[in-house]
Amino acid sequence: MGVDVRVVRPESRHRVTVVGVLPDPGFVFSELLERVDHPLLNRIDPYGYRELGSVDMSDFAAALDAVGAEGRHFDALRALAAVCAADRSLTMEFAGD
Repeated sequence: MGVDVRVVRPESRHRVTVVGVLPDPGFVFSELLERVDHPLLNRIDPYGYRELGSVDMSDFAAALDAVGAEGRHFDALRALAAVCAADRSLTMEFAGD
């Protein structure tokens, strides 16, 4: 099971505009979450839902760096975090299954 990531702009209580999506079909991100111990990353449940705001993105990227997350998937995840960080109206959603 993977942890899919979306960057969204909430428009109303039940509607969002999706700005970017990064699926986790190879379970790369979910496996990372299961094996590392980092305060920020521990908040993301590989089987649940978590939302982080744009103000959290620099800490999120630093957490990926701290645990040695490397490769194309994590480069794409950092790029999404940068998009989210640049606009305070955006949030990053993590949906595990």
